[in-house]
Amino acid sequence: MRLNRFPLQYVFGALCIVWLFVSSSAYSDFVANLIRGVGVALVIVGVYGRLYATIFIGGMKNEGVDGKSFIDYGAYSLCRNPLYLFSFIAFVGILALKGQITLIVIGALIYLWIYRMTILSEEEFLESKFGEPYKQFLQKTSRFFPRLKGFHCPEKIEVRPEFLHKEIRRALNWFLGVVAILAIEVLQYYEILPVFWRIY
Repeated sequence: MRLNRFPLQYVFGALCIVWLFVSSSAYSDFVANLIRGVGVALVIVGVYGRLYATIFIGGMKNEGVDGKSFIDYGAYSLCRNPLYLFSFIAFVGILALKGQITLIVIGALIYLWIYRMTILSEEEFLESKFGEPYKQFLQKTSRFFPRLKGFHCPEKIEVRPEFLHKEIRRALNWFLGVVAILAIEVLQYYEILPVFWRIY
């Protein structure tokens, strides 16, 4: 049975939004801004990583190019779940914009817990669908952390623009999120929005 992660994801997202509005960093301005700067960099890496992975997988995650195979080259030769990996990187970057290490750690652990269940259920589905070739892919390719030595890519690949365009629109949402959180930080700094607690 494939796991529907979205209910957990929505609850987690709602809690994060509340946290964004009621808390601020307890670190000095220098340290907090340093953490925020790293956060912006992580969002950029995550967004462009997702775009790169989408070039290979867009619309073909469960069917492959011919409807009978799975994608195991390009970003998917580095690790089995590059979209989730780069989403994780961007998400950690978003959390870092609050300048709170506590939020980063808690958020990252919950993300990994939710998506680990999702990944396991997807792997079970794909293994039942593709059999032995997918079992070999599981053995030689890392689930989450990239292995550069395994990278390979054909000279030509099929790209489906519809899915790439959709991912570009998602990228804009990530950057809008950056702007929104930094705006909240500015409003809290000037005491236009209240801060109920400060967290390291």
